[in-house]
Amino acid sequence: MAAPDISTCVSAGFSGFKKDVVSHIVATLLVIFISGVGFGLLTGPMIVGYMRMIKNGEQGGKVQIADVFKGFDSFVPALLAVLLGSIVVSIGYMLCVLPGMLLMAIIPTAAYLVACGETDGIEALKRAWTAVKGNLVGAFLCMLVLAIIGNIGLILCFVGVILTMPIAFIGSYEMAKQLTDDGALRV
Repeated sequence: MAAPDISTCVSAGFSGFKKDVVSHIVATLLVIFISGVGFGLLTGPMIVGYMRMIKNGEQGGKVQIADVFKGFDSFVPALLAVLLGSIVVSIGYMLCVLPGMLLMAIIPTAAYLVACGETDGIEALKRAWTAVKGNLVGAFLCMLVLAIIGNIGLILCFVGVILTMPIAFIGSYEMAKQLTDDGALRV
């Protein structure tokens, strides 16, 4: 299990985005919109679907916007992994902000593990915890940089977010991949 390389994560975000700009913009908008309409309960499956879309493109397949909905094939594990991960991070934020910030990488890492085939959401969360715990500072710094990149678009009257959020999503996919040795990490 390796510490995430921030420059590789950022570079992967930009290069992945440049490969298919329109698909990534539409996918990000779908994730944000459907997650909001579903009161956050559909966030897990949508993020897992987006990660599957990224993985498909990374492996040389054609990136298709419909892939974003493939997270619903693993609805329960995706829901549990992201929802419980979000609760853990929220509790961390309530304990003086810093613990929540340190744990933030658990969410995309757990979603990545479900996207790679983990069929148990709680097991994905445990594996994500093991990966993040082993590289707490590196994972935190990587998530911090990606969050800054993702939110830079807010400066441009919120319109720029559609360009910067996909970069952050793809970068967090790369970070999770590095943290888990391509999903191979076992507890």
